[in-house]
Amino acid sequence: MRKICSQAFASVALTAALLLGSAAHAESGPPPRFIGTEVEQDALLEAISTARSRSFKPVGHTSVVLRMRTVERVTAGVKVRSRAIPHGYRHEIAAYRISRLLGLDNVPPATSRRVTWNEIRTRFHEDKLDERPAVRRAILWYEDGSAPAAAVYWVRGMRSVGHEDRSKWTKWLQEADIPPGKEALARDLSNLAVFDLLIGNWDRFSGGNLPSDSTRTRAILRDNDRGFSTPLLARRYDALVRGLSRTERFSKSLVERLSEIDEASIVAELAREPSHASEPLLSPTQIADVLDRRATILSHISALIEERGAERVLVFP
Repeated sequence: MRKICSQAFASVALTAALLLGSAAHAESGPPPRFIGTEVEQDALLEAISTARSRSFKPVGHTSVVLRMRTVERVTAGVKVRSRAIPHGYRHEIAAYRISRLLGLDNVPPATSRRVTWNEIRTRFHEDKLDERPAVRRAILWYEDGSAPAAAVYWVRGMRSVGHEDRSKWTKWLQEADIPPGKEALARDLSNLAVFDLLIGNWDRFSGGNLPSDSTRTRAILRDNDRGFSTPLLARRYDALVRGLSRTERFSKSLVERLSEIDEASIVAELAREPSHASEPLLSPTQIADVLDRRATILSHISALIEERGAERVLVFP
């Protein structure tokens, strides 16, 4: 893997020359508003991290996920530190932070939140009371009865509509014509191949992790807590690389942002999460792995541009 990545690093300068020229990019502004909302992403983060909870309903399968409704009428999926995936809550937040570096607007905002058993117990959904003991056992609690969690914005109207069946859309990312009205979706699915390999998320297609928004014209990249595995098993890495290799059309703005990511920018973005100072979201090894996978992605895109020209590869905005 290191050999592949070292070769890829050699192509980063080529990618920059082909796509960006010699002009330096201006400093990135605030992230785009999350799809389907008129609210800045930072405002969503503030709401889901501080709003007073009204009810908790278990919705997770392999991890502890509680749909939290609040008195402020904002809803979040609360991924609590669990015995099954003890670092998943951190990785969910880290994935969101990486998505901001890429300028994505379809990765649900995620931030830290502390919950207590007393809070959950007294506001547990009345239809799920029989699951309360199992939820308590599954969570890794601190001695004071609290536990860290990722609060993830709950997207209204999202629904699984079959995007997990890649045979329906892989051809859009190659030479086939993109059906009218599917351009934004095709761009999302192209970005997906880049994003998942970059963060090492091998669990996208296990079911329910690629829903559509309420308009059914976009794809939401949710449930990213399986990213950043150290080490990432070879078979999982290879599957992610195959997903990238099937992708031959990319977003120009995404590639530009990807080419600008380095260790300093990742560290700075992670530091914008309030909990990062006391509980780092990623280790130095995990950050190095992200940069290795970034180089692999840029190598693939550079090779396509050399072969076909930028106009046939960078087809999305």
